[in-house]
Amino acid sequence: MVKFELSYATVDNVEILVKHRLSMFNDMYPELANEIRASEEKTRQWLLEKLSEGSLVGFIVRNEDGQAAGSGCLWIKKEQPNPTHLRLEAPYLLSMFTENRFRKKGVARLIVKTAIAWSREHGYDRINLHATEVGKPLYDEFGFKPTNEMMLKL
Repeated sequence: MVKFELSYATVDNVEILVKHRLSMFNDMYPELANEIRASEEKTRQWLLEKLSEGSLVGFIVRNEDGQAAGSGCLWIKKEQPNPTHLRLEAPYLLSMFTENRFRKKGVARLIVKTAIAWSREHGYDRINLHATEVGKPLYDEFGFKPTNEMMLKL
């Protein structure tokens, strides 16, 4: 059995987060390889900015040899007030990615479990995310429920 250790990402780990975020998109949209590659620098800048200002919490899971097995992030997004949620921000789980050789070994589960614990410890009452079909069963295990969000592509 592979043992994993989770650590919080710092700006020194940004290249792992960039690689994993772009790899996630490559898995989801292989036909957009050129666009994904073209987004690399903007992705790096965004991650550095959000990590530096403290509005992004990154999680990196490594195996016993120190190899990055996977990562994910919580982005503390600004929100508008509403009657069911008066706090003006909420964690948004994003950039979930596990390296192929570590899939189905608990990497993503460890990240989600830690993200939930972190959010509770910091007084948040919910976490939002967008799930792929592959990810939905994991999020279902933790009690995530679909919402009615819609989008118009312009």
